[in-house]
Amino acid sequence: MALPVDRDRMSGDNAEHDPEAHDPAPAVTFGPLKRALREHRYPVTAAELIEQYGAAVVETPTATARLDSVLEGCEETQFRNPSEVREAVLDALGHADASPESPADEWTELPR
Repeated sequence: MALPVDRDRMSGDNAEHDPEAHDPAPAVTFGPLKRALREHRYPVTAAELIEQYGAAVVETPTATARLDSVLEGCEETQFRNPSEVREAVLDALGHADASPESPADEWTELPR
């Protein structure tokens, strides 16, 4: 038995999509910096990360920022793992960790 077809709901455009039904885009995109931070040896200070990766850019939906400017207020901070760096960047940019596509544990495991 076939189900009734609602032609109005089958349109090809997504004009009536429910934003609550889809996962939100990540608040901050780290790009190649993500892999570099995962491969870096820890513990490490913010000053050391700034020295090595300071020119790297992180992107938010509305702007871009260099890592050196994001971490400049915490040069003495020591990070034990990449997840702590990620949290510091998110905090400095004013973004909560609401990114389902990049769970914190993904930052400590390199892809195979």
